[in-house]
Amino acid sequence: TVSLVSIPLAIGQPYVGPDTSPNLLKKNGLLQLLGDCGWRVDQMPDVLEVTSNDVGSIDMSNLNAKNCASIGATCEVAAKVIYEKAMNDNFILILGGDHSIPIGTIPGLMKARPNTGVVWVDAHADINVPKSSPSGNMHGMPVSFLMGLVEEAKKYPSMSWFEACLKPQDLCYIGLRDLDTPEKELIRSLGIKAYSMYDVDRLGIGMVMEQTKDYFADKSHLHLSYDIDALDPFFAPSTGTAVRGGLTFREGNYICESLCETGKLASLELVEVNPSLHSNVDAQSTVDMALTLLGSSMGQRIL
Repeated sequence: TVSLVSIPLAIGQPYVGPDTSPNLLKKNGLLQLLGDCGWRVDQMPDVLEVTSNDVGSIDMSNLNAKNCASIGATCEVAAKVIYEKAMNDNFILILGGDHSIPIGTIPGLMKARPNTGVVWVDAHADINVPKSSPSGNMHGMPVSFLMGLVEEAKKYPSMSWFEACLKPQDLCYIGLRDLDTPEKELIRSLGIKAYSMYDVDRLGIGMVMEQTKDYFADKSHLHLSYDIDALDPFFAPSTGTAVRGGLTFREGNYICESLCETGKLASLELVEVNPSLHSNVDAQSTVDMALTLLGSSMGQRIL
């Protein structure tokens, strides 16, 4: 059984549109695709944005975390929903929304399945801390929260529930190519496993995935956090922070296929599909790409 959880949260980034992605994926055949792959679908009610006026107990005047109160409150709900479903040993399929949602999804998963390795496929490292973030957009901060790098995070608005849950050895990046200087320094200093696009070019995606699977050999579960902007915008143009020089159609799919074959892939979140940013043709090609990635993760194969 796959528990399908939609979290149409869009306030972690500046554009209108990522909140429409879950429904668009469903309308374009996601449920049929899952059924064709042999899954029984347990479709959960959407985790909608929670409006919160909580101001926390920390001075936010010098901190830069836009919409933290509502993001924190929504992620608290998401964490509870996902924890309950993960305890049932269901596959957890999460449709975003923007990439701030792991602040809720991953704590829920890690509470239920503590021996989980996280494969973070993204053009960006999302490990900025509020103090050094150039934008203040929280979709660029989830890893820093999850790793306990944000000082006094529990005092932030609507974050009193939050507990950091990842260690550097629990995470592996794939597809990085657009990082801020503080992020580069953090990744190096913490020794986080990371494959940039240079590494993908140098090693090939097959070797990158073999090494990733070896790195997580002792993990009982794997979680894939897939930002559609990891792909080159030629294949997925409708996303808010597109960066040229990304993964090809086949490289992006191979990551999903390879993790699926391990038998340990137990959860997946796909985020940052934004059909409002480009023409209908470009939006449709991005939706089609997203569905292909989901199918590959859930067992769909060429032969």
